[in-house]
This record gives sequence, C-alpha cells and structure tokens, in this order.
Amino acid sequence: MNIFFDTNILLDVALRRKPHCTESQAILSESIRNHACFVSWHSISNLAYIMGKIETQEAALTFIKEITKVCTIAPVEHKDLAVAFEHNGGDLEDAMQIASALAAQADTIVTRDPKGFTKSPITLTNPAAP
Repeated sequence: MNIFFDTNILLDVALRRKPHCTESQAILSESIRNHACFVSWHSISNLAYIMGKIETQEAALTFIKEITKVCTIAPVEHKDLAVAFEHNGGDLEDAMQIASALAAQADTIVTRDPKGFTKSPITLTNPAAP
C-alpha cells in the first residue's frame, strides 16, 4: 500500500503540535513500518519555512533529512500541475498534494484537512478517526 502524507501531519510530528502530535506520530510510525510512504516536494519547502520560523533552520533540516530517509518524494513532473488544476477545490496547495499523491499512486492521503481535498479521487485518512 502507498500512503501519502499531507504537510499538516508532518508538521504535527515535527513541531509536536498538541493535540494532534500523538495521533499523527502513531499513523506515521505504523505506515513507515508497514507501507511505502510518500510526501510532496513542496511539503519539504513548506516544512523548512514553517519550522525555520517556529523553531530553527537546523531543526527543520534535521527533521527533513530524517523524514526523507523513510518517505519518498512523490515523482511529479511539469504535467502534474495541470492535474492539480483539475483537482482544485479552492486551495491550490492541497490540489498540488492530490496531484503528488496521484503521481505516487497513493492508496490514501493522510490529512487532517478534508475540506481541502474535496476533489480528491484518492481516499482520505484522518489520523484521529477511530
């Protein structure tokens, strides 16, 4: 099974964001042990920027190096931007996540932001769901 992680899940783990950190860490850890895991290229830049502002650039780079040891960057190309436009439900960044997940042939997208994925043909998984 191919599992794709939205940026918000990675930020939950990296920044230990309460109350979501425990659930996000659990699904990430379980997925890494048992499945192929993917993230988008632009999630990496988002992590670097957000973590750099909240923590430090060093902490951001350390997390990015670790997460990319266990999660593969989705293989997107120029044509995938057109795919994102097709799946844009009002938030281009989330549509780019969908396009990245499609490129990775993901079976599910793990996110806490279902409203950003209304046009996703891929099943969504919320880490908080029972």
